[in-house]
Amino acid sequence: MQKRLDSCIQFLKRMRGDQSNELESGQQRALEVEIRKLKRLKKQQKLTREEVYRAVREVAEIVSKILK
Repeated sequence: MQKRLDSCIQFLKRMRGDQSNELESGQQRALEVEIRKLKRLKKQQKLTREEVYRAVREVAEIVSKILK
């Protein structure tokens, strides 16, 4: 599970830092909030697969709204 969370975190960091994506500062801050959520989740012990998938799904929904 940690690998999957790390992968999501790295993806969001690349999105936030990519100069060609033209994200506004509010959108970049929103991405940072989602990154922090995933990092907090990663620090939890004994995560179930369902908890990880639910969290990643929620983050994906928010990111898709940011990019619209």
